[in-house]
Amino acid sequence: MKTKILLFGLVFSYFAFTSCTSDSDSSTSTVTADDVAANQTMDNSIDDVSLIAEDQYEVSEGSTTGKIEGNYYSIRPDCATISDLGSTTTVRVYTITFGTSTTACLFRGHLLKGQIILTRTIGTTFPKTMTVTFNNFYINNNKLEGTSTWKREMIDAGTVNARPKTTFTMTNMTLTTTAGVYTRNGERVREMTAGFSTRTSPTDDVFSTTGTFTTTFPNGSVYTSLIQTPLVHKTACSLLQTPMPFPVSGILKLSKNDHYATIDYGTGDCDNLAMRSIDGGTATQITLGNN
Repeated sequence: MKTKILLFGLVFSYFAFTSCTSDSDSSTSTVTADDVAANQTMDNSIDDVSLIAEDQYEVSEGSTTGKIEGNYYSIRPDCATISDLGSTTTVRVYTITFGTSTTACLFRGHLLKGQIILTRTIGTTFPKTMTVTFNNFYINNNKLEGTSTWKREMIDAGTVNARPKTTFTMTNMTLTTTAGVYTRNGERVREMTAGFSTRTSPTDDVFSTTGTFTTTFPNGSVYTSLIQTPLVHKTACSLLQTPMPFPVSGILKLSKNDHYATIDYGTGDCDNLAMRSIDGGTATQITLGNN
């Protein structure tokens, strides 16, 4: 048995979470490369949290019938520690602490610091719920705050095709960067499409993410992210020596007023490349990053 790594895309996606290199776009009406990069930087942050939250659910309880501690593969890095805040027979409350007061914790190429607090229901009846909150939590020196509500269901429970589906609802989640405060609201749904039956290794895990959410930028502009075709993540890509925690396929549409950009993540390869089109124009290749 093993930890089921989501995508928190999720998620929290989604919560496909990448950052694109900027270009010389200067128009204030179209969706620029910098807009795409800023939006996906927040995607990266929320996705890291989502993966860890799902991971610790699996480690502490398991799937449809529970688990024996230690039988799951855990993605939690050694520099992150778990403490119990007063769990009961019906509710578990865990705090995950990343790094120390002076050092950060490396996860998927990102530096995490501070605490994530997980409060969730216990039992074998689905759906199950979990609330994710934060205490002085930073990703690459960007502060993440707010609340994510997590709902886990099982598809085809009790059969050889059993697999989890997790819905992340984001409510006023904020990411404070040097450019200002970004606010995220919306929902991501991530379903495991491969790997659930081989649960002592994550290398064959595949996830499909859908959903719609909005991001309010520091200047007040509101962008809508719509996953037009499911974003597919392969866990094996995140385990490479140089992590590639990006979608391997799927299309994301980022809209502002009457303008939009579409990001096509490819046809299944573990890489950091995607194709971007502005307002339906000719697509150009972009490089995804870890901001």
